[in-house]
Amino acid sequence: MLHLKRFMEVIWVIENVKRSKDFYTKQFTLLLAASVCLWKRYHPNHKTVLYADDITSNFYKETPLLGLFDEIRPLSYSNKIDREVFWSSSKTKIISKTKIPILVIDHDFLIFKNIDEHLKDNVLYTYNELAENYYPDKNSKYSKKLSKPIDRLVNKAANVSLFYLPDPKFARKYGKLTLKNHTEFTAMGVKDTNYMILSEQLMLKQMLHKENIPHKPLSKNLFNCKDVEMTQQIDDEGIWNLQESLLYYKHYGVEKKSIDHTGMMYLFRCINSTQKDKWNIYHDWILNQKD
Repeated sequence: MLHLKRFMEVIWVIENVKRSKDFYTKQFTLLLAASVCLWKRYHPNHKTVLYADDITSNFYKETPLLGLFDEIRPLSYSNKIDREVFWSSSKTKIISKTKIPILVIDHDFLIFKNIDEHLKDNVLYTYNELAENYYPDKNSKYSKKLSKPIDRLVNKAANVSLFYLPDPKFARKYGKLTLKNHTEFTAMGVKDTNYMILSEQLMLKQMLHKENIPHKPLSKNLFNCKDVEMTQQIDDEGIWNLQESLLYYKHYGVEKKSIDHTGMMYLFRCINSTQKDKWNIYHDWILNQKD
């Protein structure tokens, strides 16, 4: 099947919030490289952009990783937000300032087919999550203190490991409100990262419903956050069922912490599918990195 030719800027954001070289494990490096390589393979007309902080750019400057991206941009962030807790805030800041449709990919998201036909007028994200018994309750100590409490219209959150926002105006509104909440939670002394996804993912889902924004998850199946597994429960909002989804993408999530040698060799193959074995010379260097 011929790919539809559609130019788009696709963004990855890496910030080493603890500023430690232990951040750059072999699994992290391979996942990020495989993520961009596979995206470029199936979306050759897209421009791939990495936003990276200075320690990340310096760590990888002698490796082929940065060369996988079409452009590297410096990362800026807010000192009013505790980024060790709200570590996605730098990504959200980019979203809050966009003037064009924006597509953001997490480093542990791999694509296996072209999806240009779905990158049109709908907000697109990976899957719906069941929010009950995982996301902070609306009556929690900190939720109640927000200057603008989060609406709870549906008991779902939107997983944004892939996140496409076609309307820059809505993207900026969502991004600014998320950053506002993270700033307020920081001032309250919040140390629970679930308050990060409360705004980033649960609030997003509520906004989409409240404002009647057309949106679709890639997967029809709902994810159970408490049990950390995809369920057989179907949501007709989605595009593909569980088996179909496996043919199109993989989001590692918590699985990335347990990638073994076989899993790393698979990621090497994903990289070399576009790099024609250029990465083989870095095999030993990567495998000698920290797990």
